[in-house]
Amino acid sequence: MSHIIGIDIGTSGIKVGAMNKKGELGFLEYQPYSLLYPKMGWVEIDLEDIWGKVRNLLLKVWHQVEAEGVVDAISLSTFCNSSVFLNEKGDPLYPGILYLDQRSKEEANWVKDVVGEDLLFKVTKNRLEPGMYTVTTHLWFKNHHPELYEQMYKWGNLSTFILHKLTGNFVMDWTQSSFTGMYDVENYQWSQEIYDKVGVDREKLPEVVDPSSIIGYCTLPELTSTSIPVIAGAADTACSATALGIGINEMFESVGTSNVLTVCTNQPGRLDKRFLNRCHVIKNRWLSHGAMSFPGAAIQWFYDQFLKPEGHSKAILDELCKQSSPGSKGVFFLPYMQGERAPIWDPNARGVFVGIHLNTTKADMYRAVLEGCSFGLRQINEIIETKYQLRTGSFSSIGGGAKNREWARIKANVLNRSIQIKDISETGVLGTCLIAGAAIGYFSSLETAAKEISNNTIYTVEPEQGQLRIYDEVYKVFNQLYPSLQSFFALSAVESSKVEEQVEEDNKVIV
Repeated sequence: MSHIIGIDIGTSGIKVGAMNKKGELGFLEYQPYSLLYPKMGWVEIDLEDIWGKVRNLLLKVWHQVEAEGVVDAISLSTFCNSSVFLNEKGDPLYPGILYLDQRSKEEANWVKDVVGEDLLFKVTKNRLEPGMYTVTTHLWFKNHHPELYEQMYKWGNLSTFILHKLTGNFVMDWTQSSFTGMYDVENYQWSQEIYDKVGVDREKLPEVVDPSSIIGYCTLPELTSTSIPVIAGAADTACSATALGIGINEMFESVGTSNVLTVCTNQPGRLDKRFLNRCHVIKNRWLSHGAMSFPGAAIQWFYDQFLKPEGHSKAILDELCKQSSPGSKGVFFLPYMQGERAPIWDPNARGVFVGIHLNTTKADMYRAVLEGCSFGLRQINEIIETKYQLRTGSFSSIGGGAKNREWARIKANVLNRSIQIKDISETGVLGTCLIAGAAIGYFSSLETAAKEISNNTIYTVEPEQGQLRIYDEVYKVFNQLYPSLQSFFALSAVESSKVEEQVEEDNKVIV
């Protein structure tokens, strides 16, 4: 049987699977990898390590598929965003730098002054933040490593690197280029006005392509007997929107390390500066993401620090919060573990417990984590209701974190919405396979591809009427918490930076 192989690279692991012509996903393989934190506020990836894992998983799935059929195409989904700096052979000159990275603050402020925030939003439909919109990281590399910058043939993101490894071509699809801070998302082209103003050489930028385009043929030496087309694919959340068949004025939730509410619109004039805005896979549609950075990571952190050392399996997460009650007995939690995107956009914000007292239990603190993450999602949903005029009684939820039933129950109560947990959580893999399937003829069109496959709702979480009023009141208190601490976060960031600089100086003296 014929299959398409989909590669999905998230921020903590890599999934590779294969989809047949019926839209059935199988042969799934997974391998984790680690982010690198070389300095405070720096977040990197080892590109060759990731490629090695991708290559091994790809070959493993390939051989499984060939045991009973053929591979018709390969397609790619990656997290967004990152910066890679490649020589003419496609080899990295420096580690990949992630969207979580904060080293390019000075460059971000400089770009805002030189280009102007109004023009930036007019062209890119986004605000400019260090790391997240990668022109800032590009300029940091140019400023701090000029000798390597001269050697750099192409700058891009993780997909640029992986697609070059597969085909020898340097490209970036338009769902990814939307987050570079230099791309005109309405006219689907690099903005000469911006890249000229900031001094970026156009020749160092990759070609931007349609996610559905065939960008080359697989050149892995182990597979030289075949000529398999490689489709560009798209950013992970764009792939997920494709897998779910999200239409205009529809919304879904994705839950992993981040927690995101995504809206699809055909009106770019409505895109909100507080959200991450990009071209959809389908042309003349745009996706607007209300993205919280670390809800899933906050839950993982709590488990790793306070539950795992006691010998608990993750099953404890389904039971612990039941030992507390709505409102967590007065304990509140801000889920800003390393800064936050929507809705506050504050890189200095941090995670905080407030209201701890002598009767506070571990269950209260864990429930406060779930509730704090849910309150943040409600803030995002309120923006969607007012700015996009979209009020829905229910929405689909995907991703590993969607399977946390107690968290889903709390979100349903906090938002007063029904949440439909979908059967297939690997929507990055599935979505990129659908993109390729439409490109090579598995499906009649990309718009209808999701309707031709099965992705059932495995269960629906309904809001509980008895808890709605309680959460309405607690939410009002939560909304006062960040504004009360905003100046503290800014002061703390300054002092932490001074301490880090002093430690580095002291270490130099010791050496």
